[in-house]
Amino acid sequence: MKYGYLSLILFFPLVFLASCQKDSLPDIKTPISETTDFYGVVTDTEGNYMPGVVVSDGYSCSVTDENGVYQLTANEFSYQVYVSIPSDCKVTLKNGYPDFWKKIENGVARYDFTLEKLQAPEEVFDLVCIADPQCQTTSNVSRFTSETVPDLLEYASGSDVPKYGVVLGDIGWNTANTDYTNGVFPLMKIAMKYENTGIPMFLAIGNHDNKVIEVSKANYTVAHDIAAQRNFEYAFGPVNYSFNRGQAHIVVMDDIIFPNHDDYYLGFRDDQVEWLRQDLATVPKDMMLILCVHIPLRANTGNNVDKVIGLIEGYADVHVMSGHTHYAENNEYDGHYEHVHGAACGAWWRTVINADGTPNGYSVYRVDGAAFDNWYYKAVGFDEDYQIRLYRGNLKYMEGYAKQYEFYYKGEGDIIANIWNADSNWKVEVYEDGICTGEMEAYGSGATKRDAWASGYMLGVLGLSGTSYDKSNVSHLYYYTLKNPSASSVRVVATDQFRNTYEQTAFTPNTTAGFPEALMPADTDGE
Repeated sequence: MKYGYLSLILFFPLVFLASCQKDSLPDIKTPISETTDFYGVVTDTEGNYMPGVVVSDGYSCSVTDENGVYQLTANEFSYQVYVSIPSDCKVTLKNGYPDFWKKIENGVARYDFTLEKLQAPEEVFDLVCIADPQCQTTSNVSRFTSETVPDLLEYASGSDVPKYGVVLGDIGWNTANTDYTNGVFPLMKIAMKYENTGIPMFLAIGNHDNKVIEVSKANYTVAHDIAAQRNFEYAFGPVNYSFNRGQAHIVVMDDIIFPNHDDYYLGFRDDQVEWLRQDLATVPKDMMLILCVHIPLRANTGNNVDKVIGLIEGYADVHVMSGHTHYAENNEYDGHYEHVHGAACGAWWRTVINADGTPNGYSVYRVDGAAFDNWYYKAVGFDEDYQIRLYRGNLKYMEGYAKQYEFYYKGEGDIIANIWNADSNWKVEVYEDGICTGEMEAYGSGATKRDAWASGYMLGVLGLSGTSYDKSNVSHLYYYTLKNPSASSVRVVATDQFRNTYEQTAFTPNTTAGFPEALMPADTDGE
C-alpha cells in the first residue's frame, strides 16, 4: 500500500480529525481506495458536488465522480494538486494569479477545491502570449515593469472580451554559474500579477527558469530534472497542467530536458507523455487544442516530441505556442500550426527589438468557438496596426559605423518589408504613386534572410558580437523591385488571413534617425 507523503499509521486519524474539527468540509460520499494518496471533493460556491472535473498532480489525472470526489495515487515527485479549470467556471484569483492549485503538505492527504460557476462558458475570449521576459537584474525588471506591463494593461483596459495570458517561459535569466531566480522571481511575480497587467497570467517554465544544477548527460536522471524546476514550482505553480475556456482546451507543459544550463535540449519525459495522454482522455475532439511550451517543437525529433504531437493532433484546430528563440516565426506542419513568438525582452533588454527586427512585444489571439477569429502581434509602445517596417535595398545599415550590412536584394529600385507576424497566407501589395503595381514576394530559399537594419544596429552601433544578434534566416522578409524607382510615394499594404490590412509608407533611415529607440512613439520611454 502506497501513501507517498502520508504514512498508513497517520492516515485514518487525520481523516477522523479533519471531519471532527472542520465541520464545514464537504462530506466524502465515495469510499476512498486503499491505493489513494491524495483525494478531495470539488464543489461549486453553492456547495453542489461537481462531477467530471479533472484533478491532477502532474503525473496522473483523476475525474471527479457523481459525488465530486477525485482520488490520486502519488508519484514520488508529486508537489502540487490542481484542477483543470472547466469552461463553465471562472478563473478565480489568489494573490493576483489564477487560483487552481495547492501545494502538497507533509501528512496531508485531502485537498478540496471550490469552483465558481459562470452563467455560460466564454465562447469568445482573448489569449495573450508573452515570450521571454528574461529578467536577470533589477534593471531588466524595471524595463519590463515600465514598458511591457503598462502596455499590457492598456490593451486589457480596451478589450471588451474576457482575456487570459500565458507567459511562455524564461521569466528569469539563470546562467550556468549563477542562480538568479531567487532574487528575480519575487519581483516578476509582483510585476505580472493581475492588478498590474489586467490579465490573469498562467505561466510556463523556460530553460533559464531552472535552478542551477550541473550534471552531465551521462549522469542525468529524472530526479535532476525535477530538482531543477522546484524554484519555479515554488514561486509560480505547476509546470504541466491544463485549463479550459469556451471551446478551447489549453495545455501548458515543460518541454526542456535539463541536465544543465549549457546542455539542455528539447523534449518530454515519459511521465509527461503519460500525463498528457490522461489529461486529453476526456477532451472531445471537436474542441480547439492550444499547447503552450517554451522551446519550439517545429517538426523536431526531440525526445518524445513525436508522441506529444501525435496526442494533440486530430482536434478541431491545433496550435502550438512557443518562444525561446528571440525571433518571430509562423509555421504550419501536419496537423498543427506553431507560433514562435518574439521576445518581450527583445535582444535581452539591450534595445527595443529582437534579433530579426521584430519589436519587443507579445501576441493577442481572439478565440471564437473552436478556432481563432483573429490574431496580431502587439509591439510595445505602438498601436496594434504597427506590423511593417520598410527599407530601401540600396542603403547600407548603419551608416557611419565600422560594421555595416546590406540586404540581399540591394538594387536601386529594390524595397524590403519586414512583416513580423506574416505567414504564407498573407498578401503584400505595392502601390506606386497610388497605383498598385504588383505584390511583394517572400525571400527565396537561396537568399540571405537578414534584416540588415537590425544587424547593423546591434553589431555596428551597439558593438555586440555573436550570431545571437545577427539572424540570417528571418522568415518574414519580403522584397519587390519598383516599376518606377523615382516614384514620389510608395505604399505597402499587407492583408492577413483574417482580411485585416496594415499599411506602411515610411522608409526606415540608415542613420541615427533610424535607430530603434529613435523610432519609438514620443510618449514611450524606449530603452
